Amino acid sequence: MPITRANNIDIYYEVHGNGEPLLLIMGLSHNSLSWKRSLPKLAENFQVIVFDNRGVGRSSKPETPYSIELMAEDAKAVLDAVNVDSAHVYGISMGGMIAQRLAINYPDRVKSLVLGCTTSGGSHHVQPSAEVSMAMLSRASVSPEESAWAAVPILYSEQFIENNRDAIEEDIRVRLQIPTPPHGYMLQLQACLAHDTYNELDQISVPTLVIHGDADKLVPYENGLTLKQRIKGAEFHTVPGAGHLYVTEDQDTVNKRVVEFLTKI
Repeated sequence: MPITRANNIDIYYEVHGNGEPLLLIMGLSHNSLSWKRSLPKLAENFQVIVFDNRGVGRSSKPETPYSIELMAEDAKAVLDAVNVDSAHVYGISMGGMIAQRLAINYPDRVKSLVLGCTTSGGSHHVQPSAEVSMAMLSRASVSPEESAWAAVPILYSEQFIENNRDAIEEDIRVRLQIPTPPHGYMLQLQACLAHDTYNELDQISVPTLVIHGDADKLVPYENGLTLKQRIKGAEFHTVPGAGHLYVTEDQDTVNKRVVEFLTKI
């Protein structure tokens, strides 16, 4: 089982496929298994590196404070472990926050960025509804299974929920293979709430693709537009009608767009 040490904890990682390295960074409370819908297509074209952020999966779950900066250091340690000097980096949600910080703090390690359903944070962040915010906080006080189901109305569009119950159940089965403990969820959430790169985004000079579903309830669509406007030369891809987990709702179209973007660099 591949493990590397970072900031005195264990970080679990895997490598799939061949080609230019592509580091995938997952979002809040999800582990690397949640890349299952994207991984096969991406591994056809790249050497894909996936890992579990601190607090989830097979990585350590310390009960000390987390930060996006600290998790960016963890991500850099994974690149070190696989002897990769510079990689394409694709992060979604919290993973997109980590990817921004990685590109800002360690620009020589990042060849390009794909930022999915994420935000620059800070005072310019467009907040979700109060109902969504309260639901996210309350998830820390219930079991992992209850938390996963409670998040469904937040993470998926209403139309997708109505017509794709099987896909949602499959997502949750995968997520619960290695349940996230409540403290891991809350410490990651606190790190997300403190994230702020708005005034640093002009430091990102690598090719960047921003992807956002226009029905995202958790990280409203306007946050993706802000990233596009603040990162010089950034491209933007809207996933029509998709909620936060566009990787489930429109996987084929998005995977194709990501591969097209990365292969032209």
